[in-house]
Amino acid sequence: MNSPEYWTDVYTSLAITNVNMDIDFVNESLGLSGALSDAPGPFITTGPGWWAFTFDEQLAQDLDGQISALVSQVTPCLNGVQRLRQAGYSVQVAIAGTVETNAALYVSPEAANLLATLGLPVSFTTLTALGRPQEDPMAWLDD
Repeated sequence: MNSPEYWTDVYTSLAITNVNMDIDFVNESLGLSGALSDAPGPFITTGPGWWAFTFDEQLAQDLDGQISALVSQVTPCLNGVQRLRQAGYSVQVAIAGTVETNAALYVSPEAANLLATLGLPVSFTTLTALGRPQEDPMAWLDD
């Protein structure tokens, strides 16, 4: 059996959504700051109804490093996270990456424990290199 390929272009974010998104309220509640999206380090992006504080492969090549960096930045802001949740905002850790058939994403027990300290849901989003789903979404079961 060949060794599995790994996810590429992995991003780990604190993702916040709300139909009536108030970016100023989110920024004030969390007090997080990020670089411009083309600079190394965490960056903040926003869109209609969403806000994300993101770590990518420029900062940490592996998922564990991204999780560690995210948790260390978000932990001091947990009161702000609770404030957002009480105001009706959805808050989660979102992990996304590019995946092909037989690709694997490994989260170490240490990283999983770090994520658990935040007490937030974690989501995983996958894209293929072509940006569309594979023909058979259950193909990974054939291993």
